[in-house]
Amino acid sequence: MLFQSQVPALFNQIGMDLYNSANSARKLEAAKKLNFYFDEQRDRLDEQLNELFSEPEKMVQLSLNIVKKIVDNLSQVYFSPPIRTLEDGTEKDEAIYKEILELSAFDTKMKQGQRLTKLCGTILIRPVWRNDAISLDVLTGNILDVETGDSPEILKRVLITDYGSSDRIEDVQYSLWTPEFFQRLDYRGNILEEEPNPYNILPFLPCFAYPPPSSSFWLSSMESLISIQESINLKITDLLYLIQQQSYGVGYIKGNTGGGSLKVDPGSLVELQENGEIGFRSQEAEIDKVVNAIDKLIKWAAVSYGLSAATMSTDPSQQSGISKAWDNKELSEMRADDVALWRTYEKQLFDIVRIVHNTHSNKKLSEKANLRIDFADPTKQSMTAKEQAEADELKITQGVLSSVDVLLRENPDFQNDREKALAHLLTLREEMRLLTE
Repeated sequence: MLFQSQVPALFNQIGMDLYNSANSARKLEAAKKLNFYFDEQRDRLDEQLNELFSEPEKMVQLSLNIVKKIVDNLSQVYFSPPIRTLEDGTEKDEAIYKEILELSAFDTKMKQGQRLTKLCGTILIRPVWRNDAISLDVLTGNILDVETGDSPEILKRVLITDYGSSDRIEDVQYSLWTPEFFQRLDYRGNILEEEPNPYNILPFLPCFAYPPPSSSFWLSSMESLISIQESINLKITDLLYLIQQQSYGVGYIKGNTGGGSLKVDPGSLVELQENGEIGFRSQEAEIDKVVNAIDKLIKWAAVSYGLSAATMSTDPSQQSGISKAWDNKELSEMRADDVALWRTYEKQLFDIVRIVHNTHSNKKLSEKANLRIDFADPTKQSMTAKEQAEADELKITQGVLSSVDVLLRENPDFQNDREKALAHLLTLREEMRLLTE
């Protein structure tokens, strides 16, 4: 409570009118989504069981992470590394940019960025100079506050909350960025560090799950999926409890006087009246109905987000449906929209990366270099090897594809290095010539 009571004053002190109950709820919801995605669902399940049951400690807790499964299946822009080339740049630019991509694990970070954007609705990607190289930080709404300009894409200030590694309020710090300066603040708002912003821009790229309306920076996303996930966790916990209870028969004595309960050990004798009866009876819990209900919830979740029900199936005979998931018109349209967004984000990010890199490195990326990016087509992944070869041969004959493009697609070890791929193909051609002479 002490920490929460000081936050409004801190926001007023730094001139950011951001603190209200809705903003706090937004951060909590973002943290909840991230916990569910990264399989940290026990705390929320504890809360639900405490609300619903008188003895929740008797329940064996179990969760099944469908949030990550569905989000990852929907986030297919980076299912395969795109091909990035620099137009109007020099060979030196290509070499520098290739090094940046390798050292920053660029493709991995961008894949994570798209997934968390799909999950949370809005994130920030920050190129940062760390250990004498560019790194990418993916920042989510649970630690962010922003002030925007005339449109959500225009950032004016960014405040990042660092909660530290303990629960002590004294460990909480803030990083405040504007185009003019950077400040590090303690939990009371006292300035611990201050310096001019060396980039003269905010080194953050806002990424949205869909084009934002003019009045909203923080977009809603996956709320219904989170709700379904909570229901599934409850039902699976119920299922385990039912199985546990049904596994044990309930003992009974029929026709004996006295009533009450009777405890006996193996080998004990019990005196019964005439027509008396002793035995065990199984409880008639309808486990199959609970299992079917869980299965329905999982598949409804998939279908409601445009995925095939087979995507969530555990039946091997249905797995072939997964490879055809992207034949779905709804998914294809969704991915086309995502690719258009992330193509724009990649180009904007390249400009920020160049500024941050050139500020700190002696090896400069030229200002005239522009990024060209080609995303892989997932429909090709469902082709057989023969179909793919025939399609490649046709495009090579038409002059719209070269053997270098095929090799780069098939062998990621070349890391989009066309010169290296070409040299490898020339070596192969020379070897074939020697073998056929």
